[in-house]
Amino acid sequence: MNPVHPNHAAPAQHPAAAGDLFEAGSYAEWGRAAIRIREAGLDVSMLWDSTIAEPTAALAAVVREAFADPVSSRYVSVFADGNRFAVEALGRRYGLRPEQILTTTGATGSLALALKALVQPGEHILVETPGFDVLQRVARDAGAEVDIFRRPAPDFRLDLDDLQAKLKPTTRAVLITNLHNPSGAWLAPDAIKAAATMLSKAGVVLIVDEVYADFAQAAGAPPAGTLAPNVISVSSLTKVFGLFALKFGWLAADYELVARLRRSAPDGDMGVSKLSHAVAAHVLENPAPFETHWRALLAASRPTVAKHVEALVADGHLDGELPPYGCMYFPRVVGVSDTRALAQRLLTDFDVLVAPGEYFGAPGHIRIGFGADPDAIDEGLVRLHAGLTALR
Repeated sequence: MNPVHPNHAAPAQHPAAAGDLFEAGSYAEWGRAAIRIREAGLDVSMLWDSTIAEPTAALAAVVREAFADPVSSRYVSVFADGNRFAVEALGRRYGLRPEQILTTTGATGSLALALKALVQPGEHILVETPGFDVLQRVARDAGAEVDIFRRPAPDFRLDLDDLQAKLKPTTRAVLITNLHNPSGAWLAPDAIKAAATMLSKAGVVLIVDEVYADFAQAAGAPPAGTLAPNVISVSSLTKVFGLFALKFGWLAADYELVARLRRSAPDGDMGVSKLSHAVAAHVLENPAPFETHWRALLAASRPTVAKHVEALVADGHLDGELPPYGCMYFPRVVGVSDTRALAQRLLTDFDVLVAPGEYFGAPGHIRIGFGADPDAIDEGLVRLHAGLTALR
């Protein structure tokens, strides 16, 4: 069957498509190769990235204002206790007291700091599947024995029966995401409370990675770390605000649990940047330009995505509902089990890149991200539909 190339005559040549991209052993490695394709300037529709496009103009304006003469009063020491202005702004934003917050080098820094306090080498951690493989990697880096428990399609709820069955006497922590990565599914506070209640009986801490949670602001849910004394929220400015350049993360929990983490790491996260966390303080004190940025992108892209999803489902290519929040969609590809091979064909023959479900523990699914330019997302979904039709 001859490939179809919408809006251009011939496929670009993508050396990485047959090389390191689809031979990658982890999603992080795959993502790095995908970024190299993007930065090469090829005519490829990028439908894999679940992060909001960087608001460079708004970020540049903050930096110019903060570091004009005189330098911002927010440019303070971050040793041990973090940037106090950023901590206070987080407290106001999420209804937290300063003693409930620790700031870190991104969300991964928060996870590492929490696991250092909670888990001894050889003890047990459970991580959701499908899931973001960095969670498993951070758990292994802590020296833990790592197992998985299910969040089954199509709703990707917490399977509490499976979770309880996987607990061991040595289980110390359970790691989940909300919004769920890769599906975008939202967990209501009652679902998190139910899991926390069950785990508290076994002395287990629930860690909820909430880097996408602000997309669901309209739901009015508080940070998970406020729902029960054995829950830790982990978040950052990376995904919703698109400010990956700042590497600003934090965790929030009951003050006694945070005190336990502080005792384990009395110097805090030693990698924290005084410079970037001062900028983060300014962002958090005046988040409106960044909120406007992500809201405008999704207001423009979600109707387009919904239209294409309806057509793709109607034509029998995809199965799965678009979640109500965020910029991720994780459908099952009808009749396809090897979505890594499918994604490679879509790239080489149709110039569109999606993330194969194999990298999230769910072969047969693909992750589509739509936090970028709406016209580019539209073009990518046209190419995806053409490719799935031709390859059926």
